Amino acid sequence: MSSPSSTTFPLFVSSKKILIIGAGISGLSFAASLQKLLPTISSPTFIPPTLKIYERDTSDLQPTRQGYSLSIRSDASTGGVQTLQKLGLLETAIGKSITGYQGKEKGTFCLWDVKWNEIFRADMPAPKGLPVQSLRIKRNVLRKILVDAVVEKGVEIVWEKKVVGVEKSEDGRLKVVFAGGEEEECDFLVAADGSKSKVRGALRPEDELQFRGTLGIMGESRFADEPPAPANRDWGLMLSGTGTGLFVGPVDERSVVWSVTWLASEPAVLSKQPIGEHEARELLKGALERGKTFPEPFRTYVEATDMETLMLRNFSDKAPFEHFTGSLKETNVVFLGDANHAVTPFAGAGACLALSDGWDLAEQLVKHVKFEDALKAYDELSIPRAKNVLRMSHFTIKFGHGKGWWTQVLVIGFKILFGVMAFLRRFC
Repeated sequence: MSSPSSTTFPLFVSSKKILIIGAGISGLSFAASLQKLLPTISSPTFIPPTLKIYERDTSDLQPTRQGYSLSIRSDASTGGVQTLQKLGLLETAIGKSITGYQGKEKGTFCLWDVKWNEIFRADMPAPKGLPVQSLRIKRNVLRKILVDAVVEKGVEIVWEKKVVGVEKSEDGRLKVVFAGGEEEECDFLVAADGSKSKVRGALRPEDELQFRGTLGIMGESRFADEPPAPANRDWGLMLSGTGTGLFVGPVDERSVVWSVTWLASEPAVLSKQPIGEHEARELLKGALERGKTFPEPFRTYVEATDMETLMLRNFSDKAPFEHFTGSLKETNVVFLGDANHAVTPFAGAGACLALSDGWDLAEQLVKHVKFEDALKAYDELSIPRAKNVLRMSHFTIKFGHGKGWWTQVLVIGFKILFGVMAFLRRFC
């Protein structure tokens, strides 16, 4: 945990009214982190800030928005596991995760060839001081853990409150405008409202998502008993060499998430979720057609899909940006997670970035007297991390949809490289 702040000058957050827009992973992580760190401030003049979270959705969301599973990693570029540990929530998360119920034979990230042979298996030792190297957890389960943590500390969450705009007041405060015409002012605004952020649209309208030339059909499959391997335990990508990508992974003991993806020059026109029965059946048919060369259990996974979870996706992302410059100069707002640097699922690190953003922002706010200094220090942590993840996701999109001889060469090269790495880990 951060060392106690003992400055004799008033910290920026002292007595401030902070509004957080979005009760997703990043917004909740920030609220939980700030509540965790506030007791470390020893200044006698410090007055704790007030926090309130606004969320557009209900506390119980549709399966297409919350039911899928996430990877929480411990590598230096993401640090999701470490953030949960600093929050004091790691053991709870492990206990409620897919990793927790798997016992000693834990699943991990894998790369498979078109015959489901393992090319790579990420059986890495846990970093020193951590009980696990990574974990797989349902998004709604992780969110519930964070919600419970912030509510326990007295933070109010207002559900079903949609933001439609943000305005700057003459005194430097920010006014949030809600659907229905209600307004509320704050000293400091945290925008954690996702990749299509309404706050970003109001304050940085030029900063839009960029389509990454990839479409996908995804769904969640339900089984009466344990799903067939490998997605009963492991998660990862098939390098098919056909130009069609495939991701599979466990959601819980009897469910699997799958995604069939392909390259496209233009984004698709998307229907509002949940889609109708006819469109769902057409998507299912399309997924089976695109994956027709994939061996079992691909067809078994797809045919067991819960039709309410089917969706077509455009995969888009955006680069991170600096705060307190340009249109944000002298504006007391900060963007977290996807609201700042949206990443595609090919990054495999969106939740980790959200968790780390929340902790890092809170930590800098309790260290710095000036808001501008806190944001600069936060950007120096958040921006390089997001850029690294974006670069890796773009590479993954490229090799995950390769076809022809170069893909076969890549697969052979991976097998040799990862085989040598596994040998060195075992005998050196």
